[in-house]
Amino acid sequence: MVIKTLIQRLTGEAKLKAIAEQVANSCAGIVWDKVSHRVHSMTTPQAQGYVRGRAGRTVKVQLEQAILRNGIAKSRRTKMMEFTMNSLINMMLDRKHEQQLVPAVDRRAA
Repeated sequence: MVIKTLIQRLTGEAKLKAIAEQVANSCAGIVWDKVSHRVHSMTTPQAQGYVRGRAGRTVKVQLEQAILRNGIAKSRRTKMMEFTMNSLINMMLDRKHEQQLVPAVDRRAA
């Protein structure tokens, strides 16, 4: 575990993950609006692929801005995209599962 932490410090991976998390948070609302109507009827692997496909353009735009803002080397773009997509997919699946656990209330007039 110590070696892994040392490697992460040397490569700056912790910083990349933190920035990727921020980008994923900034994209979450937009992507949820795009996918929420379909993901509830999908299995987890289907939903992962669907979110990845629908989120691509939104994440790419936000990620480019974050890379420029934080002075990250262009060579790290692929790694950043991977971290951001994984984080965003996890957020969307968590949201999907949360909404499936809350039962719909059917109110009727007395």
